[in-house]
Amino acid sequence: MREGKGTGGDWRTSNRRPSSFGGARREPEALEPPTMSRSRVQLASSYAPGVLMTWEGGKGICRSVPLANDISKQLNRTTIDLVFENLSDFATNWRDRAMKAVPDALPELVLDGPFRDSRTGEVRIERGDFQMTGPDRVGYVPYPLVYRCGICGSTREYESIADQARQPLPRKCNGHDARWTQIDVVYVHWSGEIQPLSPFNYNFDPQTGGTRQIRMCTCGSTSFKLRNDAPVFSEWRYVCEGCGDTRPLKKAEPEVLARLQTEQNTSGRAFQWIEINMLPVSYRANSTFYPQRTSFIEFQDSAVVELMTPPRVGELVAKLAQIHNIPFAEPAEDEVRAAVQADPKHRSDWDDYLSFLEMARRAEESGRPERARSYRDSAHELREGWFAAGIVERGRLGSTGVLRAITQREDWTRRYDPIRLTIQHDAFLREHVEEAMARHAAVDVMEPDITLTDVVNDPQRKARYQSNIGNLLTHLGMERLVIVRNLPICEFSFGFTRVSATPVYKREHQGTSVDMPVRLKAFDQLPIQGTKRPIYVTQQQNEALYFKLDEARVVRWLKANMVTDVPDDGLGRGYLERYEDFGPFLEMFKDREGSGGYPRTVPAYVYLLLHTLSHQMMHSLADSSGVDRDGIGEHIFPADLAFVIYRKGMTPDLGNISAMWRNRSDEFLRRALDPRMLRCGSGSLCDARGGACPACVMVSEVSCIASNLLLSRAVLKGGKGLEWEPRSAPDLVGFFDAAVAK
Repeated sequence: MREGKGTGGDWRTSNRRPSSFGGARREPEALEPPTMSRSRVQLASSYAPGVLMTWEGGKGICRSVPLANDISKQLNRTTIDLVFENLSDFATNWRDRAMKAVPDALPELVLDGPFRDSRTGEVRIERGDFQMTGPDRVGYVPYPLVYRCGICGSTREYESIADQARQPLPRKCNGHDARWTQIDVVYVHWSGEIQPLSPFNYNFDPQTGGTRQIRMCTCGSTSFKLRNDAPVFSEWRYVCEGCGDTRPLKKAEPEVLARLQTEQNTSGRAFQWIEINMLPVSYRANSTFYPQRTSFIEFQDSAVVELMTPPRVGELVAKLAQIHNIPFAEPAEDEVRAAVQADPKHRSDWDDYLSFLEMARRAEESGRPERARSYRDSAHELREGWFAAGIVERGRLGSTGVLRAITQREDWTRRYDPIRLTIQHDAFLREHVEEAMARHAAVDVMEPDITLTDVVNDPQRKARYQSNIGNLLTHLGMERLVIVRNLPICEFSFGFTRVSATPVYKREHQGTSVDMPVRLKAFDQLPIQGTKRPIYVTQQQNEALYFKLDEARVVRWLKANMVTDVPDDGLGRGYLERYEDFGPFLEMFKDREGSGGYPRTVPAYVYLLLHTLSHQMMHSLADSSGVDRDGIGEHIFPADLAFVIYRKGMTPDLGNISAMWRNRSDEFLRRALDPRMLRCGSGSLCDARGGACPACVMVSEVSCIASNLLLSRAVLKGGKGLEWEPRSAPDLVGFFDAAVAK
């Protein structure tokens, strides 16, 4: 570790509490605590602001605090846009899951202030509230400031580091040499707050609507001893040094107490003390800190974000028509120009339109993408205005179903939105496959280079290789398999939770389990002017595998399983036309006992097939390459019948996927087809059901894009129908079935 020297004063002698002691109550002047050096991944997760940790040897407990390190200028605009898109999606899903489990939960106890609108409680992410931060360094301050004498058990508590600097721990304690150590147990609450293990509880103050801390015993004494010989916290006691009265380890979370008591007084909503009382835990316990983070594939093309906005709907229509071969009658540019110049009110608009496009081109050439984007937006705003005013007729798309989908997609869950995903797939093919192949950063396995296999310079061996690999891909139903050597992955952490890593904490009380909403907390404010919170961004290029399925075979499989409305061609277009929102939790695809069941539709079955194949290949990759199963991510492009699996770690990429292909390409592909890989490892019950469990194709929820739903081995090998279907639904014909493969 090293000490950092800043311009904001000395953290040891300042009168105000450091940023780690209550984020939102900080004053504007900055402090510079000492800093520590760890890897970027560790500082963005294990040592992120808010965590309690100790140094090697166990001397001294500290809490990490954020330091400013703005890297916004190092990130392209599309990456920043995708960070906020993913953050908004994460916060929305968090809120929905918490409110579904606890419908009467208060919004402020589900999402921290920077993630929500204070008036409506809905998700609101303001970019000005956050700063893209490099996880190169983080500060630390001593915490908790509660000490116990190892001889007699007497305790001392300080309000701040400055308070302790003014009144150091005494050398003598109750007539003997003191032996002070920090109390290594703290109070935590699922609201995200943490408190020292002190005997001073909080009471609600009806005069102020807040809380006040009672800092003395009923006898007037302010001194307590901690009796902690018992092996469990429930038997620990604080003992008053004045009267000998004992207190159990109970402490109310002051903010939650004030809020719930106020709510009860105004609306009559009664609360239970189990909602308020904090939990005593060791500072080393995982439950004191769960960093929240997510990741995505990076793109250079700003269209993956811009085409999703209302002003660019015209371009979105044209792009979807191009990708999925949908007839599109677009007015010629000369026709648009003539119509605009013929209108007296808009005659000058055409010159402005051309000027905006020209300025956008020059801005891009001079390396100013943000300015170029602004000029393009202005040009498109003018163009959309012409269409809206009826000056010129907008192009006509030959699919009313796709037009309907475009108008409805605003309410769809982003993760499964096929329109968004098909635009991303178009950019993925262009940037990470075609352009990457031109610079040898990607390779089609049917046309390998010398670094992938040594058969390249031997025509006979290459022919045998292509025949063997081609046959295996045909059996798998794959049209194409590409190894991407440098897939850019962006991972970012933006906050944390305590007690639970998920939106709902089940607290056991008197033999029952009570659901508690877990608050998603933003990191503490940065020590800079304003109230910005850090978002820690790490980027790395990892290896990946891109799979594209054979469309004709997928159509045969859908028809063999009597899926309704299967188009004879244009399956991607058909997917977009028939898609209905899956919802954030895929509720319709969970067990539906006693209900009518969900019918076999093109969107549900195509996603089911791609998702199951993705998991099958993830398992095969883990077994063949040595990459940890939880270290493999997936991305599915359903309308394009494609998916990507990639190494998602932020540690150095050692080329495991390329090495696997050089040494075990046959084994990797054959394992996915192996009948043993298509059976469940936990016994015949799961095989009979034809579903999925952790012993077969499931992966951990952190790795799975769909929470291990829309998943069944029967999709590949055949077997019993899915549990969310009507009971009368026939058994499934497997995708690997010989009749489908013909």
